[in-house]
Amino acid sequence: MLDDENWECGCTNGHTNPFNDEAHASKLTMVKIDSWKNEHPNLSEHFHEADAVISCLGHRQPGWKNKELINKGLVASDGNKQVIRAMEEANDVSRVVTISSFGLNRGDKAWPHWASKLMRLFFLTFMRKARKDLQAMEKLFYESSLDYLIVKPVGIGEDVVPAGKYFLQEPGEEAVGGNMAKIDVARFMVDEAIQPTIVRGSKVVGSAPGTPMSG
Repeated sequence: MLDDENWECGCTNGHTNPFNDEAHASKLTMVKIDSWKNEHPNLSEHFHEADAVISCLGHRQPGWKNKELINKGLVASDGNKQVIRAMEEANDVSRVVTISSFGLNRGDKAWPHWASKLMRLFFLTFMRKARKDLQAMEKLFYESSLDYLIVKPVGIGEDVVPAGKYFLQEPGEEAVGGNMAKIDVARFMVDEAIQPTIVRGSKVVGSAPGTPMSG
């Protein structure tokens, strides 16, 4: 996948495999995982002396394009359970930033936008398995000893050109825009991993207020 030029995003210059780039390859290590549904007892050795962990395990729309992900994509809970355990075993890294979804829970008003109710309806119908997987994952972090941040991006558009910035949803303020680039979500996650501002909580992140939903 890293060798693909199109990472299903709107980045105008495409992408290249960082492991093939001399400027980055020496800083990277790839650890292959056959399945997050299997136990990986030595995972903690990869977390020693890390400053933070960013986990993007799981999918809120498994099977949307690839039917294999209906089962194989539901790894938010199984995968992060092992990440949490490995971090606690390593005992020298506590900051973790992970990704989930808005609209998971009944009565959730974290994003005051009409699409939040629509997503909730999806989670109660044909996306039930994804909802249960993500809810179980969030519960694992709530019950852990880690300094976690659960990021809830809204309307990630595969054709959205990166803006180079992101907007956080604050209580009582206008809804953030429902269409943002994948890399702008990643930008927020990296920023929060390096310089945390939100401790043991969750945050809805989107584009500029007033940005329409894609499609």
